[in-house]
Formats: sequence, C-alpha cells, structure tokens
Amino acid sequence: ELLDALIERAHAAGVLRADATALDVSLLVEQLGKSPLVDQLGRQGRTDLDAAARNARARVIAIALDGLRAGHPPLPGTPPTAELFSGRWEHDHDSSARSH
Repeated sequence: ELLDALIERAHAAGVLRADATALDVSLLVEQLGKSPLVDQLGRQGRTDLDAAARNARARVIAIALDGLRAGHPPLPGTPPTAELFSGRWEHDHDSSARSH
C-alpha cells in the first residue's frame, strides 16, 4: 500500500516518530478531514466567526502534525489495529453484544 511505503520511508529518514503507524496516520487524516466547529457555525449562519473558526482549525491541524515528528515521548497505549479501523463498517456482529 502507498501509505505503508510512505510511513516506512519517513521512519527510515528519521522524520516520523518511530511509534506512529500507517493506521495512526489514516485515522488522523480522517479526523482532521472533518471540521465540526466550522460546520456547526456554518449551520448557524455565523459568518462573523468563520475566519476565526478556520484559523482555530489550522492551529489544531498544525499541532496534530507536529506530534507526528520524531523526537517526542512514546504514544500512549497500543497502535490501532486493522480490525478497529475497518470494524465500524461490518454489520454482521450482534448489536446486543455491543450494548452491554
């Protein structure tokens, strides 16, 4: 996969933190692709806050991307698995098992 190769090259170059995985980056891109603050203000018609909301979004993205750089303390927990990443689209699990 292209992302796996990119992550491998970034690790080899020493520019990506060693404990970041392709799934970490995939989830990060997915989450950063959304902008709840900008969207919510847009639904409310608050054009007066649009520039400030977009600035805040840019800052959050910069903070997140900076956290991918090598040289930071270890990430908490274990890396996400493919099951976590794709499991949300599987509908053949018993929903009653998830409600407990």
